[in-house]
Amino acid sequence: LGQREVSGTQGPPPAAVSQPVLVLSQPEFSSAIQDALRHLLQPTVLRTNPLLRSRLVVDRAGASSGEPERIVALQALTRESIDSLAESPRDKKLYRALYRSYVQPAATQESAAELLDLPFSTFRRHLKAGVIRITEQLWQREVGWVTAS
Repeated sequence: LGQREVSGTQGPPPAAVSQPVLVLSQPEFSSAIQDALRHLLQPTVLRTNPLLRSRLVVDRAGASSGEPERIVALQALTRESIDSLAESPRDKKLYRALYRSYVQPAATQESAAELLDLPFSTFRRHLKAGVIRITEQLWQREVGWVTAS
């Protein structure tokens, strides 16, 4: 500092301070996952999602990552969690409801139910169970109970 003061040179700019990891309660995390699902295909809306500062996303994108990389990481984590349900015959119905609602959404939930040849009430039940299942999966990874495969 003394050398810069005497010589008048500036030197390199200070390193950017990254935001600290945000610790969410389980209800806050669940709400943020639901919001991420609703806006999965809208990166500009995902900019405000608190999960961008969660340990889960920061670990995936890298501590020095910026907002665009974290949005991509959040989308990828959400998509991978949905896709993991397709591997189990028992969870395939949950995967299909999530896929038609968030990944390749139908115009309405009624039309998604029709595309899947399900009564609307059954579709809604599968969708709710699917959201709960992926929220639990991601929460377990967030708190470190499970590592990524």
